[in-house]
Amino acid sequence: MNLEDTIVAISTPIGESGIGIVRMSGREAFPIAKKIFVPSSNNKISWSSSFKIYYGWIVDPDTKEKIDEVLLSLMKAPRTYTRQDIVEINCHGGATVLREVLNLCLRLGARLAEPGEFTKRAFLNGRIDLSQAESVLDIVQAKTEESLKLAVKTLNGSLAKCISSLRENMIDLLSSIEAEIDFSEEEIEITPREEKKRKLKVLLEKINALLEREKTAQLYREGIKAVIAGKTNVGKSSLLNALLERERAIVSYLPGTTRDTIEEVINIKGFPIKIVDTAGLKGAKNVIEEEGIKRTYHSLQEADLVLFMIDGSSTIEKEDKQVFKTIEKLKKKALLIINKIDLPQVVDKNKLKNIFPCSNLIEISATKGTNLDKLKNEITNIILKQVNVTPGDFMINLRQKICLENAKKCIIRTIDGLNRGLSEEFLALELRESINHLDELTGKTLGEEVLNRIFSNFCIGK
Repeated sequence: MNLEDTIVAISTPIGESGIGIVRMSGREAFPIAKKIFVPSSNNKISWSSSFKIYYGWIVDPDTKEKIDEVLLSLMKAPRTYTRQDIVEINCHGGATVLREVLNLCLRLGARLAEPGEFTKRAFLNGRIDLSQAESVLDIVQAKTEESLKLAVKTLNGSLAKCISSLRENMIDLLSSIEAEIDFSEEEIEITPREEKKRKLKVLLEKINALLEREKTAQLYREGIKAVIAGKTNVGKSSLLNALLERERAIVSYLPGTTRDTIEEVINIKGFPIKIVDTAGLKGAKNVIEEEGIKRTYHSLQEADLVLFMIDGSSTIEKEDKQVFKTIEKLKKKALLIINKIDLPQVVDKNKLKNIFPCSNLIEISATKGTNLDKLKNEITNIILKQVNVTPGDFMINLRQKICLENAKKCIIRTIDGLNRGLSEEFLALELRESINHLDELTGKTLGEEVLNRIFSNFCIGK
């Protein structure tokens, strides 16, 4: 990748919409825009000004044919997203017109941007660190308002500031140790080993606190997969529709209506929950039903939580027990749901815990919406018990977690070295290595290959 190239991309989803944006960044962005943009009513454009929007037309400079009526945004370096000159062409939101404008920019010397290259340039040009760059992807992929808030706080530099503070503390301790090494024959103040150990333990506590945030971030980023399971015709599809508040799955009094798994994401208390409606596990009568049962079993294997549903207006049957036996065999956490409480009840609740030893039980009516809030609260409680959830001020991803874990290992080895009476040279070596891992987290020491891998997850145009 050459930072001197002028890059261009469509920065909005392809399809029919009110507006679509073609974005250019680089030293040739303004010259290319000059060749293709004609302002309306002979209005003059100040190409030396920044943060100006002009109304006019995109015109092919060779054929003089008008391509689209647009708004042209001009942003001069260095106060831009990439710290380079940026032009954004706000077109009508159609796939054909956007491609026409894009091809025109390409023809005049720009090249197509790589995935995430605009954000990568923002990082390489020092506007943001790598943790902030990665938070841009979290913002784009946020599934709930809470995950969006955390991603925005990370973009604002909350994680970067925390890592910077941690790094400064490590450097202070390393400086004092290296001073003892370099000036061992002179009279300088030496930090007692117990004091060094105390400072290292403080660093360790801070890293552990950050690692706990990764578990929380994972929940807000990915949520959990909750699979609705039960015999045929207990109301699984009705529950899916009730939770989604729309008719997503076909509901019928005929058993076996659902023959495939249906997956949708809902927001419960800020957590994205992938709800999966499944077919019953009753013996298959044909190839289609057999495939549906295979997919149900596969979904149960991947489930973080099983919403095991029974029909309160019907007696417990062999198929109910077979479904629960499958859940137990897979060692999945299950929430027992008694459905159809709006109908006369037949199930003996006192005997249920012996038949289905689940720790949690909720009674609902999926068709009437009774106790759905209780069900959502119970799902949330189960999520919260998985980790010590502390929303905090930032998101931590898997790559950042690994960097922190490696930094932690170095701190532990340093403490162990103090306990064993090893030399200051050894302590300094481990501390320097720990600082290097923090620098990997913020992107100070990462190689081109790793950076390419990170930004390849971005969409083109971001």
